[in-house]
Amino acid sequence: MSRTKQQSPNDDIPYLQDLVSFYKHVKARPPLHKDFDIREIDPEVLKSYDYVARPFRHSFYCITLFLQGDVTLNAGFWKTRLSKPALYFKTPCQVLSWMKPQQWLKEYFIVFTEDFMLSHKTLADIIFKLPFFRLEKAIPFEIEPDEVALLTGLYQQILKEYQSGNADKFELIVAYVHTLLIHVRRLYNKYAETDETLTAHIHLHDHSLVEKFRALIRRQIIAGEMDKRHRTVKYFAAQLSTHPNHLNAIVKRQQQKTAIAFVHEQIVHEAQSLLNQTELSIKEIAYRLGFNESSHFNNFFKKQARATPALYRKAHLSEPLTI
Repeated sequence: MSRTKQQSPNDDIPYLQDLVSFYKHVKARPPLHKDFDIREIDPEVLKSYDYVARPFRHSFYCITLFLQGDVTLNAGFWKTRLSKPALYFKTPCQVLSWMKPQQWLKEYFIVFTEDFMLSHKTLADIIFKLPFFRLEKAIPFEIEPDEVALLTGLYQQILKEYQSGNADKFELIVAYVHTLLIHVRRLYNKYAETDETLTAHIHLHDHSLVEKFRALIRRQIIAGEMDKRHRTVKYFAAQLSTHPNHLNAIVKRQQQKTAIAFVHEQIVHEAQSLLNQTELSIKEIAYRLGFNESSHFNNFFKKQARATPALYRKAHLSEPLTI
């Protein structure tokens, strides 16, 4: 089944930084709170769940407990088909899009903004340490029936409190979400030991400097400022107030790759998202990523991804987009 066209080459990808804008974009009812929301998607309750969302970028954190259906997930450059209960994640700076699933979905999801996280210290302290909220590690994984029951209970408690009129409800909600995150981390680490996809992308003991480096690269990409002079280790080291040799040594020790390879990896992640989820021409994508000539971008992408942009896009057109 070919991918339905959702966006013309001249359309831009909106950057949604508040939940009201997000739900407006996906044509859903607004949230009860501007920075936090939890929903139950149930085919018996939401019989009209059939909206389509064009590609957008967001600044939210989201944990979804997938319970029922047969869907292909598209978040950033990850594309995973699920037919069994699973957890999957959305993390700031991802490109997302979806269309109506072939079967009705059943799931719970919690979504909150960076402002919500930063206003609750217990959440901020744990989230910055969670691997599944890092762009390249936000990998879905299937879970067992007893784990489904435990997590479903937590989502239901949060949903009940969220819909209540209690003046102090967010104190309890934050406590429940913190508990949920600990359980999800435990499951993530458990499956990381046996799941080849997870194992291949998890590197323990990441240094804080590497995370600042990663965030800086993402900001440069989103701002459209990733030109040739901004793709150097010297430039990023200056922004991070450190020496290029020191930055390279830290990245190599923590990520098993050089600092410049790390920069290239982030650019390729963005290129894959745009190739996979938009109709932007390869020339337009090259320009967005700071390449003056599309031939330079083609050579760069082929070296990093082992396929030309055109072949990569063709290989990822066979599945429908869905949440």
